[in-house]
Amino acid sequence: MPSFPRAAARDRQRGFSLLEVMFASTILSIFILGIGSFWYQASTRVFDLVLRQKAIFALSGELERISALYVYTAYAADPVYGPLTTTGYTDGLASLPATRLIYGSNITAYASNGYVRALYGSFAADEFEVFLKTNILPSLSREYIWIDKGKGIVGRLSWTTTDINVASCVQAGDCSCQRYDNLALQGGRCQILDVYLEYPYRVDSGTITPPESLQTITLRTIVGRG
Repeated sequence: MPSFPRAAARDRQRGFSLLEVMFASTILSIFILGIGSFWYQASTRVFDLVLRQKAIFALSGELERISALYVYTAYAADPVYGPLTTTGYTDGLASLPATRLIYGSNITAYASNGYVRALYGSFAADEFEVFLKTNILPSLSREYIWIDKGKGIVGRLSWTTTDINVASCVQAGDCSCQRYDNLALQGGRCQILDVYLEYPYRVDSGTITPPESLQTITLRTIVGRG
């Protein structure tokens, strides 16, 4: 008979231990889920920041290219081989203009290596190329540059220009571009150049897939040409 109380005590101890294990497992599961969610959010944030830095770097390179064309050539004023006017940019920030400029396919008249490709194969082979996605209506064509070639991420490139009064620019000192003309007799002018890069688009074999949320980077400089 005295063995029964000891057996009952053992049964109570086993039941208490099972509750402890169940409770600990629940707490551990919540903890693991919390840590997993934290690391996922942290890694996503880091990826977004790294991608933005890459986008800024890529856009800076294009700003240098475009500025050189505007400053050292007659590209900006060429109605045939100059920038192509495109419209319909309504899927990005509402504050940005819907009509913008892109290189266009005639860039070879001013850049010996071209670097603007309408064929995806050429674009895919060189991370410094520009991809011209043509449309039946040229005004709806779009251009893209690589942001992360390894991950197939590109950005949509475009720009706008705004004239600055030459006399004000030179005499009043409110901008720093060079005055190429002789007292404005040859039509020289200073311009504000705003260059836009919208991302992250995905590209696969020439097919461009837009993102759920479009991010935009804008860089500005001043250019002049007589």
